[in-house]
Amino acid sequence: MPLLRRLRLERPLRALYEGVHFFRGHVRLMTGVFVLTLAVQSVRVLAIWMTGRAVGVELSPRPYYVMGPLLFLVLLVPFTVNGIAVREAFFVSFLGQLGVDKEAAVATGFLFFVVTVGLALPGAVILAFESLRGGMSRPRAPELR
Repeated sequence: MPLLRRLRLERPLRALYEGVHFFRGHVRLMTGVFVLTLAVQSVRVLAIWMTGRAVGVELSPRPYYVMGPLLFLVLLVPFTVNGIAVREAFFVSFLGQLGVDKEAAVATGFLFFVVTVGLALPGAVILAFESLRGGMSRPRAPELR
């Protein structure tokens, strides 16, 4: 503990520990979050499968349930803008090992990107509308005295 104090890490590490362990008493909440996350990720993987079917890739959903989480992890690497080219290279690499030609794999990756952007457009419209309305719709914070 004295070393952590000197390095000024004691308070942040204690806050992290308390924040993580706060949820031990909320098992129902954590179970609900787990189930919701599993459902959302399953639907995302099915979207990849359906985009593959749309471009003529005739595979069952099973390989996509292996590929999907790996793809979502690869897309978190921040060296490209929105994972462009990394996503397509991953599709070519993964689907190529399953006998899918490069053109269909690239088309699947690009179409999945288009679907993702299309699903995000309603949120972008709402965000733009709210920002144009300005401060009139935001509640005012109480003043501190």
